[in-house]
Amino acid sequence: MQPQFLSSSQARRLQKAAKRCRTRVKLGKPWIKWSDEELWRKVLGQIAVVGRAEPGERLQHDPKIRRKISIKRLKRFQTDTEMQKHLHEVFVSLGVRYVGRNWKTDKKAAAGVKNFRKLMKDGGPKQFFAKIAKYGTESERIKDLQESLKYYGDKGSRDTLIELRLAENCMALDARIYGVLEGVGVKASPADIFRHVENELIRKVAEPLGISGARLDRILFQNYKAILKALEG
Repeated sequence: MQPQFLSSSQARRLQKAAKRCRTRVKLGKPWIKWSDEELWRKVLGQIAVVGRAEPGERLQHDPKIRRKISIKRLKRFQTDTEMQKHLHEVFVSLGVRYVGRNWKTDKKAAAGVKNFRKLMKDGGPKQFFAKIAKYGTESERIKDLQESLKYYGDKGSRDTLIELRLAENCMALDARIYGVLEGVGVKASPADIFRHVENELIRKVAEPLGISGARLDRILFQNYKAILKALEG
């Protein structure tokens, strides 16, 4: 039998804290309304945020960075080596974690190249996600995303699908959400069974509040400091 991470009293505390913030949440627009450039930045940004979220934000919103990683710009590179060097330089300038100083050993830049080539091979970002959207279940969408794109694990695949409104009944558990869990005395970490923690939060917190796991994920992530303060009270 799997361990129970979240007791009834802990779940109630989380429900109360999340309920206060349920209207202070921003959800992404449906994937069909995203442009090819926006979708590509989301895919590349998902690699950049592993270890530290701030570089991913700059990648999404800084006009100078956006020009450097645009589809038009990257299509100019004839070889993967040239593109990997370029993406490595961008990642270093952003302070992306786990890239190091040597482009040859930069697994994130290498993943960025492979993901770009995959999206272009499938007809572009919108065509790629149109294929993902055709799956009838969220588990199939998660599985295909993880198999199709490099550096996409349990968190990254769910975060992308939630942001694109392609998933509702899942959560992209990250350091902030694990921090909220610690606020109610739950000692869990990414090393624990991801899906088990995810399922407990959905069943014991989201469902009693009448919201989806995706909305709970965004509530906890976007209101992290406010919720931690509420849990201290």
